[in-house]
Amino acid sequence: FFNDHINENDNWKLLQNMVAQHWNHKFPERPLTHHPTWRGAGQSGQLHIPAWYQTNFEPNFSCQFEKRIGATGEESRGNGDGPKWICDPHRIKRLAAERKEKDPNHPGCVIYSVGSAGDFSFEKGMEEELGPGTCEYHIFDMGDFEEKMKLQNISRAHFHRWGLDTQGEENIQPGAELYGLKDTVKLLGHDNLDVIDVFKIDCEKCEWRIYRDWLLSGLPSLQQIQVEIHSGNIGKMHQAEKHDHDISPEIPFFEFLEEAGYVRFHKEPNIQYNDGSCEEYAFLKLDKEFFAARKKMLAERNITRVDI
Repeated sequence: FFNDHINENDNWKLLQNMVAQHWNHKFPERPLTHHPTWRGAGQSGQLHIPAWYQTNFEPNFSCQFEKRIGATGEESRGNGDGPKWICDPHRIKRLAAERKEKDPNHPGCVIYSVGSAGDFSFEKGMEEELGPGTCEYHIFDMGDFEEKMKLQNISRAHFHRWGLDTQGEENIQPGAELYGLKDTVKLLGHDNLDVIDVFKIDCEKCEWRIYRDWLLSGLPSLQQIQVEIHSGNIGKMHQAEKHDHDISPEIPFFEFLEEAGYVRFHKEPNIQYNDGSCEEYAFLKLDKEFFAARKKMLAERNITRVDI
Protein backbone atom coordinates (compact mmCIF):
# COMPACT_ATOMS: atom_id res chain seq x y z
CA PHE A 1 0.00 0.00 0.00
CA PHE A 2 2.79 2.42 0.95
CA ASN A 3 4.96 1.61 -2.06
CA ASP A 4 6.17 5.14 -2.84
CA HIS A 5 9.33 5.01 -0.69
CA ILE A 6 7.61 6.30 2.44
CA ASN A 7 9.21 3.41 4.33
CA GLU A 8 12.64 4.88 3.67
CA ASN A 9 12.14 8.18 5.43
CA ASP A 10 11.98 9.40 8.99
CA ASN A 11 8.19 9.65 8.99
CA TRP A 12 7.91 5.90 8.56
CA LYS A 13 10.22 5.32 11.51
CA LEU A 14 8.09 7.68 13.60
CA LEU A 15 4.99 5.70 12.70
CA GLN A 16 6.73 2.46 13.67
CA ASN A 17 7.69 3.96 17.02
CA MET A 18 4.18 5.27 17.54
CA VAL A 19 2.75 1.76 17.07
CA ALA A 20 5.50 0.23 19.21
CA GLN A 21 4.90 2.57 22.16
CA HIS A 22 1.11 2.42 22.06
CA TRP A 23 -0.82 1.01 25.01
CA ASN A 24 -3.99 -0.85 24.02
CA HIS A 25 -5.47 -0.53 27.50
CA LYS A 26 -5.67 2.05 30.25
CA PHE A 27 -5.48 -0.86 32.72
CA PRO A 28 -3.10 -3.39 31.07
CA GLU A 29 -3.38 -6.02 33.83
CA ARG A 30 -7.17 -5.62 33.95
CA PRO A 31 -8.33 -4.66 30.44
CA LEU A 32 -11.87 -5.80 31.21
CA THR A 33 -12.23 -2.91 33.66
CA HIS A 34 -15.59 -1.20 32.93
CA HIS A 35 -16.78 -4.18 30.85
CA PRO A 36 -20.16 -5.38 32.20
CA THR A 37 -19.31 -9.05 31.71
CA TRP A 38 -16.54 -8.96 34.33
CA ARG A 39 -17.10 -8.65 38.09
CA GLY A 40 -13.58 -9.28 39.36
CA ALA A 41 -11.56 -7.51 42.05
CA GLY A 42 -10.73 -3.94 41.12
CA GLN A 43 -13.69 -3.52 38.79
CA SER A 44 -14.94 0.01 38.34
CA GLY A 45 -18.42 1.23 39.18
CA GLN A 46 -18.89 2.28 35.53
CA LEU A 47 -19.98 -1.05 34.12
CA HIS A 48 -21.02 -0.21 30.59
CA ILE A 49 -19.65 -0.65 27.10
CA PRO A 50 -19.08 3.05 26.26
CA ALA A 51 -16.81 3.39 29.31
CA TRP A 52 -14.93 0.27 28.24
CA TYR A 53 -14.30 1.62 24.72
CA GLN A 54 -13.18 4.94 26.19
CA THR A 55 -10.32 3.15 27.96
CA ASN A 56 -9.27 0.57 25.37
CA PHE A 57 -8.03 0.22 21.80
CA GLU A 58 -7.55 3.77 20.64
CA PRO A 59 -6.06 4.29 17.16
CA ASN A 60 -2.36 3.47 17.01
CA PHE A 61 -1.53 4.68 13.48
CA SER A 62 -2.04 7.80 11.42
CA CYS A 63 -2.74 8.04 7.69
CA GLN A 64 -1.62 11.46 6.49
CA PHE A 65 -4.43 11.82 3.97
CA GLU A 66 -7.23 9.82 5.54
CA LYS A 67 -10.64 11.05 4.48
CA ARG A 68 -14.22 10.44 5.51
CA ILE A 69 -15.82 9.26 2.30
CA GLY A 70 -19.49 9.72 1.48
CA ALA A 71 -21.47 11.14 -1.39
CA THR A 72 -21.10 14.92 -1.69
CA GLY A 73 -24.77 15.41 -2.58
CA GLU A 74 -27.72 15.63 -0.26
CA GLU A 75 -27.32 11.95 0.74
CA SER A 76 -24.58 12.74 3.27
CA ARG A 77 -22.02 15.36 2.17
CA GLY A 78 -19.53 13.15 3.97
CA ASN A 79 -21.38 13.35 7.29
CA GLY A 80 -23.79 11.10 9.14
CA ASP A 81 -23.91 7.34 9.62
CA GLY A 82 -23.13 6.08 6.10
CA PRO A 83 -19.67 7.48 5.20
CA LYS A 84 -16.46 5.75 6.32
CA TRP A 85 -12.88 6.80 7.06
CA ILE A 86 -10.50 5.64 4.31
CA CYS A 87 -6.72 5.71 4.55
CA ASP A 88 -5.13 7.78 1.77
CA PRO A 89 -7.67 7.15 -1.02
CA HIS A 90 -5.27 8.59 -3.59
CA ARG A 91 -3.08 5.53 -3.05
CA ILE A 92 -5.98 3.24 -3.97
CA LYS A 93 -6.42 5.17 -7.21
CA ARG A 94 -2.73 4.94 -8.01
CA LEU A 95 -2.55 1.21 -7.28
CA ALA A 96 -5.64 0.57 -9.44
CA ALA A 97 -3.99 2.35 -12.37
CA GLU A 98 -0.76 0.38 -11.90
CA ARG A 99 -2.63 -2.92 -11.89
CA LYS A 100 -4.63 -2.05 -15.01
CA GLU A 101 -1.47 -1.01 -16.82
CA LYS A 102 0.16 -4.33 -15.96
CA ASP A 103 -2.95 -6.38 -16.76
CA PRO A 104 -5.84 -4.75 -18.70
CA ASN A 105 -8.18 -7.50 -17.47
CA HIS A 106 -7.56 -6.69 -13.81
CA PRO A 107 -10.55 -4.98 -12.13
CA GLY A 108 -8.25 -2.21 -10.87
CA CYS A 109 -9.53 -2.03 -7.34
CA VAL A 110 -12.20 -4.09 -5.61
CA ILE A 111 -14.44 -2.94 -2.77
CA TYR A 112 -16.71 -5.21 -0.73
CA SER A 113 -19.51 -3.48 1.16
CA VAL A 114 -21.40 -5.80 3.51
CA GLY A 115 -24.67 -4.54 4.99
CA SER A 116 -25.87 -1.46 3.13
CA ALA A 117 -29.50 -1.30 4.34
CA GLY A 118 -30.15 0.66 1.15
CA ASP A 119 -27.63 3.40 1.93
CA PHE A 120 -25.13 3.75 -0.92
CA SER A 121 -23.57 7.05 0.08
CA PHE A 122 -20.22 5.41 0.81
CA GLU A 123 -19.95 3.66 -2.55
CA LYS A 124 -21.10 6.76 -4.41
CA GLY A 125 -18.61 8.86 -2.47
CA MET A 126 -15.78 6.45 -3.30
CA GLU A 127 -16.57 6.72 -7.00
CA GLU A 128 -16.63 10.52 -6.75
CA GLU A 129 -13.26 10.41 -4.98
CA LEU A 130 -11.50 7.87 -7.20
CA GLY A 131 -13.24 8.46 -10.51
CA PRO A 132 -15.81 6.42 -12.48
CA GLY A 133 -14.59 2.98 -13.48
CA THR A 134 -11.64 2.89 -11.08
CA CYS A 135 -13.17 0.25 -8.78
CA GLU A 136 -15.57 -2.63 -8.79
CA TYR A 137 -18.14 -2.34 -5.99
CA HIS A 138 -19.74 -5.48 -4.60
CA ILE A 139 -22.57 -4.69 -2.22
CA PHE A 140 -24.12 -7.39 -0.04
CA ASP A 141 -27.43 -7.19 1.78
CA MET A 142 -30.29 -9.57 2.46
CA GLY A 143 -32.78 -6.79 1.72
CA ASP A 144 -34.08 -6.01 -1.76
CA PHE A 145 -32.14 -2.84 -2.59
CA GLU A 146 -30.86 -3.58 -6.08
CA GLU A 147 -33.15 -1.14 -7.87
CA LYS A 148 -32.31 1.58 -5.37
CA MET A 149 -28.62 0.92 -5.99
CA LYS A 150 -29.10 1.29 -9.73
CA LEU A 151 -30.61 4.74 -9.22
CA GLN A 152 -27.26 5.89 -7.80
CA ASN A 153 -25.59 5.37 -11.22
CA ILE A 154 -22.43 3.93 -9.69
CA SER A 155 -20.43 2.39 -12.50
CA ARG A 156 -19.32 -1.22 -12.02
CA ALA A 157 -21.53 -1.67 -8.94
CA HIS A 158 -23.00 -5.12 -8.32
CA PHE A 159 -25.66 -6.00 -5.76
CA HIS A 160 -25.67 -9.44 -4.15
CA ARG A 161 -28.71 -10.37 -2.09
CA TRP A 162 -27.01 -12.45 0.55
CA GLY A 163 -25.25 -12.02 3.88
CA LEU A 164 -22.04 -13.38 5.35
CA ASP A 165 -21.84 -16.27 7.78
CA THR A 166 -19.09 -18.47 9.17
CA GLN A 167 -17.20 -20.39 6.54
CA GLY A 168 -18.08 -24.07 6.64
CA GLU A 169 -17.84 -26.68 3.93
CA GLU A 170 -17.69 -25.17 0.47
CA ASN A 171 -21.05 -23.95 -0.81
CA ILE A 172 -21.05 -22.15 -4.12
CA GLN A 173 -24.55 -23.12 -5.19
CA PRO A 174 -26.54 -20.00 -6.17
CA GLY A 175 -29.59 -18.92 -4.23
CA ALA A 176 -28.42 -19.22 -0.60
CA GLU A 177 -29.22 -16.45 1.89
CA LEU A 178 -25.82 -16.73 3.59
CA TYR A 179 -22.35 -17.60 2.36
CA GLY A 180 -18.95 -17.74 4.01
CA LEU A 181 -16.44 -15.15 2.84
CA LYS A 182 -14.31 -17.75 1.06
CA ASP A 183 -17.35 -19.02 -0.83
CA THR A 184 -18.34 -15.44 -1.66
CA VAL A 185 -14.92 -14.69 -3.10
CA LYS A 186 -15.07 -17.85 -5.20
CA LEU A 187 -18.61 -17.15 -6.42
CA LEU A 188 -17.50 -13.74 -7.65
CA GLY A 189 -14.37 -15.07 -9.33
CA HIS A 190 -12.06 -13.12 -7.04
CA ASP A 191 -10.06 -16.05 -5.70
CA ASN A 192 -7.23 -15.10 -8.06
CA LEU A 193 -6.90 -11.58 -6.62
CA ASP A 194 -4.09 -10.64 -4.27
CA VAL A 195 -6.02 -7.88 -2.54
CA ILE A 196 -9.50 -6.61 -1.79
CA ASP A 197 -8.78 -2.92 -1.36
CA VAL A 198 -11.61 -2.05 1.03
CA PHE A 199 -13.72 -4.45 3.08
CA LYS A 200 -16.51 -2.43 4.68
CA ILE A 201 -18.87 -4.34 6.96
CA ASP A 202 -21.84 -3.45 9.15
CA CYS A 203 -23.71 -6.67 9.81
CA GLU A 204 -25.37 -6.10 13.20
CA LYS A 205 -23.19 -8.37 15.39
CA CYS A 206 -22.36 -11.04 12.82
CA GLU A 207 -18.79 -9.70 13.02
CA TRP A 208 -18.24 -11.68 16.24
CA ARG A 209 -19.01 -14.97 14.44
CA ILE A 210 -17.09 -14.39 11.25
CA TYR A 211 -14.07 -12.14 11.88
CA ARG A 212 -11.62 -15.04 12.00
CA ASP A 213 -12.78 -16.06 8.52
CA TRP A 214 -11.66 -12.71 7.11
CA LEU A 215 -8.07 -13.92 7.16
CA LEU A 216 -8.46 -17.54 6.07
CA SER A 217 -5.73 -19.06 3.95
CA GLY A 218 -6.41 -18.69 0.25
CA LEU A 219 -8.33 -15.43 0.51
CA PRO A 220 -7.18 -12.14 -1.01
CA SER A 221 -5.65 -9.87 1.62
CA LEU A 222 -8.09 -7.29 2.99
CA GLN A 223 -6.05 -4.09 2.68
CA GLN A 224 -8.45 -1.91 4.66
CA ILE A 225 -11.23 -3.04 6.97
CA GLN A 226 -13.96 -0.60 7.97
CA VAL A 227 -16.19 -2.29 10.52
CA GLU A 228 -18.93 -1.19 12.86
CA ILE A 229 -18.63 -3.21 16.05
CA HIS A 230 -21.88 -3.90 17.91
CA SER A 231 -21.18 -4.58 21.55
CA GLY A 232 -23.56 -5.03 24.46
CA ASN A 233 -25.85 -7.98 25.11
CA ILE A 234 -23.56 -10.43 23.34
CA GLY A 235 -22.30 -12.59 26.19
CA LYS A 236 -24.36 -15.71 25.45
CA MET A 237 -23.62 -15.54 21.74
CA HIS A 238 -19.90 -15.25 22.39
CA GLN A 239 -19.82 -18.12 24.86
CA ALA A 240 -21.40 -20.34 22.23
CA GLU A 241 -18.55 -19.58 19.84
CA LYS A 242 -15.81 -20.77 22.25
CA HIS A 243 -13.02 -19.20 20.22
CA ASP A 244 -10.90 -18.23 23.18
CA HIS A 245 -10.65 -18.01 26.95
CA ASP A 246 -11.93 -14.44 27.27
CA ILE A 247 -15.42 -13.81 28.60
CA SER A 248 -16.12 -11.09 26.04
CA PRO A 249 -15.29 -11.07 22.31
CA GLU A 250 -13.82 -7.59 21.96
CA ILE A 251 -10.28 -8.19 23.23
CA PRO A 252 -9.71 -11.36 21.15
CA PHE A 253 -11.08 -9.51 18.10
CA PHE A 254 -8.58 -6.65 18.36
CA GLU A 255 -5.68 -8.90 19.29
CA PHE A 256 -6.42 -11.22 16.36
CA LEU A 257 -6.24 -8.36 13.87
CA GLU A 258 -3.14 -6.83 15.45
CA GLU A 259 -1.30 -10.14 15.38
CA ALA A 260 -2.21 -10.45 11.69
CA GLY A 261 -0.55 -7.13 10.89
CA TYR A 262 -3.38 -4.59 11.14
CA VAL A 263 -3.13 -1.13 12.66
CA ARG A 264 -6.07 1.01 13.76
CA PHE A 265 -6.09 4.39 12.07
CA HIS A 266 -9.54 5.60 13.09
CA LYS A 267 -12.13 5.08 15.80
CA GLU A 268 -15.54 6.71 15.89
CA PRO A 269 -18.43 6.02 18.30
CA ASN A 270 -21.88 5.78 16.81
CA ILE A 271 -23.81 8.23 18.96
CA GLN A 272 -26.59 8.99 16.50
CA TYR A 273 -28.44 5.70 16.87
CA ASN A 274 -27.18 4.32 20.20
CA ASP A 275 -25.33 5.23 23.38
CA GLY A 276 -21.83 4.62 22.02
CA SER A 277 -21.90 0.85 22.44
CA CYS A 278 -21.30 0.61 18.70
CA GLU A 279 -17.94 1.77 17.40
CA GLU A 280 -16.72 2.38 13.88
CA TYR A 281 -13.14 1.19 13.46
CA ALA A 282 -10.84 1.50 10.46
CA PHE A 283 -7.93 -0.95 10.08
CA LEU A 284 -5.03 -1.01 7.64
CA LYS A 285 -2.89 -4.05 6.75
CA LEU A 286 0.87 -3.51 6.92
CA ASP A 287 3.84 -5.82 6.39
CA LYS A 288 4.66 -7.83 9.48
CA GLU A 289 8.19 -6.39 9.46
CA PHE A 290 6.65 -3.06 10.43
CA PHE A 291 5.79 -4.53 13.85
CA ALA A 292 9.28 -5.64 14.87
CA ALA A 293 9.67 -2.77 17.36
CA ARG A 294 6.15 -3.42 18.65
CA LYS A 295 6.92 -7.05 19.39
CA LYS A 296 10.11 -6.07 21.22
CA MET A 297 8.24 -3.48 23.32
CA LEU A 298 5.52 -5.97 24.31
CA ALA A 299 8.15 -8.50 25.38
CA GLU A 300 9.85 -5.87 27.55
CA ARG A 301 6.58 -4.85 29.20
CA ASN A 302 5.75 -8.48 30.02
CA ILE A 303 2.19 -7.73 31.17
CA THR A 304 0.26 -10.50 32.90
CA ARG A 305 -3.51 -10.20 32.94
CA VAL A 306 -5.33 -10.84 36.20
CA ASP A 307 -8.90 -10.60 34.91
CA ILE A 308 -9.13 -13.97 33.11
